[in-house]
Amino acid sequence: MTCNCLEDIEAKLAERNTEIQTDIIFHYVDGVRPHIQTRQIETGRGKAKAVSMLASYCPFCGTKYIDKKPES
Repeated sequence: MTCNCLEDIEAKLAERNTEIQTDIIFHYVDGVRPHIQTRQIETGRGKAKAVSMLASYCPFCGTKYIDKKPES
């Protein structure tokens, strides 16, 4: 990751027995991204399913996460 926001926020949230849900992503260099929880509004046959969202930028400071593998 390019910033320390997740670690800083996690430390603050720990006081309230809370943590941010993160996902490990294997094809990204930084490997961990915050997962933005979504839910399906309407359910039933023919309704679009909810999609997962992963941040490309830090939601706290706006720093762009590294998104490509380094050239070897």
